[in-house]
Amino acid sequence: MRLFALWLAVCACSGQASPAQPQPDDALRVSRLQVAASGLFSKLPNITCSLAIERSRRPKADRKFELLDNLHLEVGFIDGKELYAWPGSRRFDDRELFDLVGPIAGAIGNGDFAIHAKSIILSGLATLGFDGEETAAGRRMDRWNFRQPIATSRHGVRIPPAEAMVGYSGTLWADSSNGDLVRIEMKINEIPPQLPLKAGFKTITYERVPLAESSFLLPKTSELILVEPSGSESRNRTSFTGCRLYTAESTLNFEDLPASAAPQPARSAALPSGIELHLRPVAPVDFPLLSVGDPVQFTVDRDAVSDGQVRLPAGALVNGRVMSLECRNIPVQYCLAFLRLESFKAGGIEGEIRAVLQLPSISEQMAPAYRELDKSGKLRGSFGLSIVERPGMSPVFVHNKRWKASDTTVWRTR
Repeated sequence: MRLFALWLAVCACSGQASPAQPQPDDALRVSRLQVAASGLFSKLPNITCSLAIERSRRPKADRKFELLDNLHLEVGFIDGKELYAWPGSRRFDDRELFDLVGPIAGAIGNGDFAIHAKSIILSGLATLGFDGEETAAGRRMDRWNFRQPIATSRHGVRIPPAEAMVGYSGTLWADSSNGDLVRIEMKINEIPPQLPLKAGFKTITYERVPLAESSFLLPKTSELILVEPSGSESRNRTSFTGCRLYTAESTLNFEDLPASAAPQPARSAALPSGIELHLRPVAPVDFPLLSVGDPVQFTVDRDAVSDGQVRLPAGALVNGRVMSLECRNIPVQYCLAFLRLESFKAGGIEGEIRAVLQLPSISEQMAPAYRELDKSGKLRGSFGLSIVERPGMSPVFVHNKRWKASDTTVWRTR
């Protein structure tokens, strides 16, 4: 069984009393930690970062992880919420991360920006205990243990069709001088029976990032491992880069401008179904260099006509996205990708687009690879591929892993 799983977090910073009362000395330390964390998170502005996620899997703990795919996403901590988007999207999506990425094998998780830390330190629902001080890389740190029982947990795991809250415990480290979080290690230790899960582990590291003449404590890396009852493990490793303030910009101009000089908003249009689109890549596409979530841009090779009208002229741009990607060198070099067309732009007209690949068919795409297999004397049809239909996406088999800019494909709108 392949694990389609999300470890999700919902902040519950209610300020309730901790279930267990710490000793007076510890109470003072807990108070200092909470004040420091509250100051850090209350000052956190709306911020966006780029995510690079590496997802891997192994059948047993004593085996090496094998790469499943790489994902590129944008994450925004906006008005206290974690929101996600594909690179190049115009807006963040309010769907959960699992729903945005889709049912692709591997683990995925949220809450790294601030939700996990706030839930552990500020919600009042987790038990915190001081474990002493230690020094690493010349930095003095306070070490804390924490426990969040399942009865009051706001952390869940979704393994479709099951979803349930889980209890967890772990250790966090904070800078002894200013209370900055350095690292959080979490372990799921209370799992309801309906979840096909044996264990789960998550690690988050933090660093100060300079932004707008100040600095903010933000996540640097995270690692999530989910273990199935069979012992197989799914892992994702995430790095946060390119963090920036999320602001809306406007320009004021008090001079009278002629109507022709005033910026004109693009008009929105919809394409009817059944239109044949001849598309070729704007530039050569090297699939092994791509990650899931990366955009792929096409140009319309000839006028797309319907009912005697040109619906999309030659030269118009069509934007697509890689939704799944698997590249192999054996038995021949190839990549299998699922692409989704998303939008088009022609002059001052733009709109969304949904289409499926018609030509070349998947068997025609695979034919050159089969011919190479035949010439090498290997067993015909030994790819071992299972191409399952995915709504709104089209499978693309690329022999030798590259599309030339002259490669034309034919799509039909839906």
